[in-house]
Amino acid sequence: MITPNICYYAKMVYDTNSKKTPKYVITAQAGYYPPMEQIKGRNGLISMYLMEKLKEGANVPSMRLQAKDSLNFTGLKEYFVDGRLSGFAYGYPLTDKTYSSKKKENPFYEYKDDGYLFIVHQDRNANTAPEQIRPTIIELIVLDGAKVLISSYCKQLMMGGFDEAIKSLREQAKQVDAL
Repeated sequence: MITPNICYYAKMVYDTNSKKTPKYVITAQAGYYPPMEQIKGRNGLISMYLMEKLKEGANVPSMRLQAKDSLNFTGLKEYFVDGRLSGFAYGYPLTDKTYSSKKKENPFYEYKDDGYLFIVHQDRNANTAPEQIRPTIIELIVLDGAKVLISSYCKQLMMGGFDEAIKSLREQAKQVDAL
C-alpha cells in the first residue's frame, strides 16, 4: 500500500471545564491544514465536541466531532468495534458545499477527498466507568487525498504502520497559543 502524505497532526485534549458534552481543544499541532483556520473560536483556539449520533442508520457512525458553528467535522467510524472502544477511528470531511439550514459555507469542501485518522486515549485508571470511557486525548492525523482508502489506512494504523511517522509528528508538534 502506498504511504499517503500526512499534511497535518493535532493533539486534542479534554477540556475539564466541559459541561454535559465533552469538549476537546487542540493544544499542539504539526503541519498546516488551511480549513482549520476557519474553525478557530474567538479565543483563537480550535475546539470540538464529541457527540453521539443524531439518527439511526447503518452508515451513521456512533460518534462524531462537531466544530464551531455546529459544523459536523467528521463521524468517527470504527470508534466502537463489537461494542467496545477500539482506540482508533477514521473519518473524512463533509462533502457538501454548504451545511445547516442556514446554508453556511463548508470550509472543508475543497479538502473533501482527504482522510482523517484518530488515535483515542483513555484514562483506564479513572475512578468511574464514564471517566474511563471518555477520551482524555484524541490525536488527529490528516492524510492528503486519502478518503477512498481511509478505512485501510486505519487498519494499517492499528497494526503499527504509522508508528514512526506519528512519533515524528508528536516530536514536531508545537504548542498552540491563544490569541
